[in-house]
Amino acid sequence: MEERIKVDLKDGVADVRLVRVDKMNALDDHMFQALIDTGEELKTRPGVRAIVLSGEGKAFCAGLDMGNFGKMASGERSGGQSSTGEALLTPKRTRAAPTAPSTR
Repeated sequence: MEERIKVDLKDGVADVRLVRVDKMNALDDHMFQALIDTGEELKTRPGVRAIVLSGEGKAFCAGLDMGNFGKMASGERSGGQSSTGEALLTPKRTRAAPTAPSTR
């Protein structure tokens, strides 16, 4: 599977980039899971003081991958977790690291 997220850590700042340029970084099951995993990793990594979220290519994020809706309706979700989006949006105790979207 392709890498969906790239993380560079420099001087306490985690640069988290969405990597799905061909789909303008649209969110699919794999991207949601990669965001969850990255967040879990960063909240326990010492030295992270801030997180910058950006997208590679010409778009930050096109939103949900509309091609995924058919899979969701038929139960063919590739992530295998019915509540991936819910897990991403559910508030969790995290470390105190400001998170901000990147602008160009």
